[in-house]
Amino acid sequence: MTNTLLIKNGHVIDPANGIDSVMDVYVADGKIENLGKNISKEADQTIDAKGLVVTPGLIDLQVHVREPGREDKETIETASMAALAGGITSIVAMPNTAPIADDQTVIEFVIKRAKEVNLVNVYPSGATTKGQHGKSLSEINEMKHSGAVAITDDGVDVQDENVLRRAMEYAKTCDILLMSHCETDTLTGKGVMHEGWVSTQLGLPGIPAASEDLAVQKNIILACMTGARLHLLHNSSIGAVDAIRTAKKNGHKNITAEVSVQHFSLTDEECFGYNTNAKMYPPLRSKRHVEAIIEGIKDGTIDAFTTDHAPHIEPDKLLPFQDAAFGSIGLETSFAVMNTYLVEAGHIDLSTGISKMTHEPAKIIRKDKGTLSVGADADIAIFDMNKEWVVSGKDGFSKSHNCIFDGKKLKGKAIHTIVDGTVKYSNGKITQ
Repeated sequence: MTNTLLIKNGHVIDPANGIDSVMDVYVADGKIENLGKNISKEADQTIDAKGLVVTPGLIDLQVHVREPGREDKETIETASMAALAGGITSIVAMPNTAPIADDQTVIEFVIKRAKEVNLVNVYPSGATTKGQHGKSLSEINEMKHSGAVAITDDGVDVQDENVLRRAMEYAKTCDILLMSHCETDTLTGKGVMHEGWVSTQLGLPGIPAASEDLAVQKNIILACMTGARLHLLHNSSIGAVDAIRTAKKNGHKNITAEVSVQHFSLTDEECFGYNTNAKMYPPLRSKRHVEAIIEGIKDGTIDAFTTDHAPHIEPDKLLPFQDAAFGSIGLETSFAVMNTYLVEAGHIDLSTGISKMTHEPAKIIRKDKGTLSVGADADIAIFDMNKEWVVSGKDGFSKSHNCIFDGKKLKGKAIHTIVDGTVKYSNGKITQ
């Protein structure tokens, strides 16, 4: 029996196909069957999207689901629920679980568990090196064949240039994406926030932007040398943006880059009051770095937006700033942050923002997602762009509440989220 869904009168924005118009979307058996004006076919379910924006389901390339091993912080189920509440239908799960996802066993577990939960598309990534220790390569080919979409030691950086070179050579041989967290350990040292005026005022050890800049340069040089597909995670500094821009101008199409939404929206001044929710890596930086990130978004240097969703239990954050855990949750807020700080602020148009959260990240992981093309999987998000709301981390679906945007007013909110043609989130509730 065919299951059908009709979305009526929505403002459809599908950047992959150049669509930006009021129209209807008809879904049958989990696939987009038709887009057009005044579709009159009968459907099992109809959603009136008048006054709302209809987009492909969002894709987040960097999510810490914590399962297996730290289910007290987050699980695949709770992360998926939070994703749905943010209009996100696909996530890439980072490998820093317990045990580390450095072989096919953990990759297969994540895929199996995600299928059992059956909420969003969960694509696991595998560790670049065993135990994420930066010494010896993981079982890269085996993990790819088990379903890993990328390898990464996210959370730590591969400090040994020769190990990183070998990883890139092997990744190229296996044709798998290498995602790199860029940091120079000897420069980071015991730093806990961006090195600058604010860290001086707070008396906290700082992390110089050069720690990121040098590592980005290193990764780009080795990617150009090996030809590996390199994706640079959560860029936050002037030097990183400049290096990526130069590499792209020089024709290196194997290099892509993302920015986490907090790094184009907030500065290190969030750390005042020793606010541990503002402690993250890379750190929130000064206004001039934020301005450089925005310029990199506007000129196309930055390919994708992510959350770097990093849930932590309350005791990990209720510590002196220098001892607290790094990271913030963000799955439910990322679209609204993009809309509030980039679109409403006049930096980019809505279609550009949606592009960097849909088909552009889909291209990076080579998944046929992020579009409303006829025949595509019916992963769809419907947003109320006029909805203003105040973020409350404790009221979200994540098991953890450490949200840097807590208490901030944002504009734009997911109303319905559809995965494979099934409405799985609607008006604040998980409906499956």
